[in-house]
Amino acid sequence: MRAQIQIALRLGAAFFLLIALALLADPTGVHKAMSTGSFDSTTYFILAAATISFSIIMIVMAQKPESDLVGAVASGLIIVAVATGHQMLIVHAMPKSFGTIITLIVILGLGIFLLLARTQESEASAASASRPAVKKAPAKKAVKKAPARTTKKKATKKSKKKATKKRR
Repeated sequence: MRAQIQIALRLGAAFFLLIALALLADPTGVHKAMSTGSFDSTTYFILAAATISFSIIMIVMAQKPESDLVGAVASGLIIVAVATGHQMLIVHAMPKSFGTIITLIVILGLGIFLLLARTQESEASAASASRPAVKKAPAKKAVKKAPARTTKKKATKKSKKKATKKRR
């Protein structure tokens, strides 16, 4: 799941970077595709700066997708999608063109995917952390055989032999 999150974050970063570059390169052309109101260049440059920042955050999060900030990025994407949907479908301040509808679907889909994937990733890591560590069975030690029982006479003979060997 980690690889899919990384790919989704990188694709989302590229998508937002493309939007930001379009806003910087041709703000009046993008305005016609994005808004029905009057043009304000300041708003478009601030929006471009925000989307560049969002894409940088997504690139950074792609390096460490197990971070909790991926959930924050997913929540941010969903908020952007809700705001876009509100402007397009309720207020009618955005035209319902092919580009805006595709943008809305991509942002919403990416946000939901990241949120669900991050939830599954955190559940999997929490389950493995709560599981007790498997203890390995100790290695079998060589069992020493108990010495054969000796009678009292044999024990005294052996001790006498040892004592004479030490003297010599």
